[in-house]
Amino acid sequence: MKAPKFPIYWVVLLFVAGMVLSIWVKIPQPKFIFFTLIMITAVSLLKRNFRTIIFLVFIPLGFLHHQQFYTISDNHYRNFIADSNTSLLKIKLTRKLKPNDFQYRYYGKVLKVHDHQTSGNILIAFTKDSMLVPPDLDKIILTLKQPQEISQRTNPGGFDYKNYLKKIKIYDELKLSNGDFKTLEVDSKSWLNRLKRLNDKVEKVLDQSELSTASKNTIKALLLGKRATLEQNLVEAYANAGVIHLLAISGLHIGIIMLFLGFLLQPIRRLPRGQLIYISTIILLLWSFAFFTGASASVVRAVTMFTAFAIAKYAKRIHNTFHLLVVSFFILLVLHPPYLHQVGFQMSYLALIGIIKIHPLIQSIWNPKVLIIRRFWEITTVCLGAQIAVAPLSIYYFHHFPGLFLLSNWLIIPLFSFFLIGSVGVLLLTLSSLTIHPILAFYDMIVEWMNQVIFWIAAQEQFLFKHIGFSTLTLLALYGLMICIFNTVITKKAQYIFASFIVVLFLQALNYSQQIDLTKTDHLWIFYRNNQTIIANHFQKSLSIYSPKKIDEEEKLISDFRNKYPIEKLNFESFYNTYISKKERLLVLDKNGLYKIPNFSPTQLLLTDDTEVNLDRVLVYHLPKKVIADGSNKPWNIERWEKSCKKMGIPFLNLRKKGAYKISF
Repeated sequence: MKAPKFPIYWVVLLFVAGMVLSIWVKIPQPKFIFFTLIMITAVSLLKRNFRTIIFLVFIPLGFLHHQQFYTISDNHYRNFIADSNTSLLKIKLTRKLKPNDFQYRYYGKVLKVHDHQTSGNILIAFTKDSMLVPPDLDKIILTLKQPQEISQRTNPGGFDYKNYLKKIKIYDELKLSNGDFKTLEVDSKSWLNRLKRLNDKVEKVLDQSELSTASKNTIKALLLGKRATLEQNLVEAYANAGVIHLLAISGLHIGIIMLFLGFLLQPIRRLPRGQLIYISTIILLLWSFAFFTGASASVVRAVTMFTAFAIAKYAKRIHNTFHLLVVSFFILLVLHPPYLHQVGFQMSYLALIGIIKIHPLIQSIWNPKVLIIRRFWEITTVCLGAQIAVAPLSIYYFHHFPGLFLLSNWLIIPLFSFFLIGSVGVLLLTLSSLTIHPILAFYDMIVEWMNQVIFWIAAQEQFLFKHIGFSTLTLLALYGLMICIFNTVITKKAQYIFASFIVVLFLQALNYSQQIDLTKTDHLWIFYRNNQTIIANHFQKSLSIYSPKKIDEEEKLISDFRNKYPIEKLNFESFYNTYISKKERLLVLDKNGLYKIPNFSPTQLLLTDDTEVNLDRVLVYHLPKKVIADGSNKPWNIERWEKSCKKMGIPFLNLRKKGAYKISF
């Protein structure tokens, strides 16, 4: 794009560049400040341009701001945990997460360690078997149990939960059973806590209503910010249909609510200073709704944007909607740097850029005279603009592309506004204890119809392009190409055509180098899977799976692997106890415990299925370079084996802590 004259663009761009630089470059702050001063001094001497010098200052500001945020403070709880494992922790439950099959999960804030006031957040998991109901939010617990560093139990291409938590400054996990903690009753009268309690109360009333389960869960997601109750198959269907954004409160929802509030509050504008009261009331209600729903990143982002829009409208200072977008983006990053790492944050701003910049270009191609056709064309161009802008990033993170996203948006979005406002009405009816059966039945019918449409579209798998993967460098190149094409259309200048050609050549070179790398691929993978042994041989574009138990082709760990690596041929082979290459020899010890194999001396041992073999004897017999224990073993057996290896000075790898293991064949 042409370099914008408005300085805020460059300020934000350079500030973000500094934040990204702090991720890639690990350098102490004093050294970074020193080198930055040298650079700015050199620029000021060579190019005596005051504006350029001012702009360059924002790179170190972004760097230091991001680095400072992730620096562990002196009062962080980690600095006060005793080595004796007897530290008394006082923790406040701040956010309820989606439970898994075995645990209720929360984020908690560590208030105290013994008598020390502390800071820092922690992941807390309560064992389901030990308690009938999960603890309420904002409860304070006391425990002597000590936090443990979060395990890295990922497979290739799988979601790296440890890294995700690290980006929001959560490093440890606390696993608790019913007898491990004591709950303190705290009567917090803050308005934030009151909103949270109101949210929980509304959820309980909703659960007792006559609405269908699907309707209850949909209202919880749209108005209470609680997606945990949504069925996984429904979420996947919405994702595959290209309308997953409807299930998370975002700019679309806030925009609809803002318009609805504007309509309801119109009479206020007739009062003295009515315009100010009108705008202030809308902003107050929007932020109350944001905190009522849990103040997720998407909601805060959307409300910030619409707040800026409302203030600018009142002040009659709306010259460029794009300026407001950039300002809101900058404000949020300054207030909360982790937003930069959140996929929803990145995608929503890219979608808005697509709507503001790309949508008008597409819409200008055709101007239908018929009103209905014109409305459908507007919806189409808005969806296309947003989808074009987010497509590379969406594929980069999720590895698929919904080919029928236009059809989904045509069918669903025109009704969604009425559906969302209807949800508010149904919720108010439920809370008032009014039971109007026809209205509730009609609402249930609409929800059922919407979900059926989505399931039908998602079922057209021939239009869902799966297992698409590319590198970060490819992602950046694709956006570079999009910027060049955009400027070519706008300016008609040959320099952007030439730049587009260069970027295309760069993409071709990247693809060629990746193809060369694939010819060198020959690895044996030991996957992490609870209660199961899975081994895979990855050779170029083929993957052979070995497991004692049957594995489905759509198994998540296999699907994740195919997202990361291009696999054209997938084979399921018989399971063996020995695997041989030119470099390595792997022996698998299972229940049979057979380790004396003629003419076979393993370099690595894999312990599976809680083998009852005498490991000390095996280690003396084979003297392997490494011993691995996978997820099919009980934790106490793994601990015993680790001690045996330690006595012999042999490296030991626990896949329950480290995740998948790769052996170069």
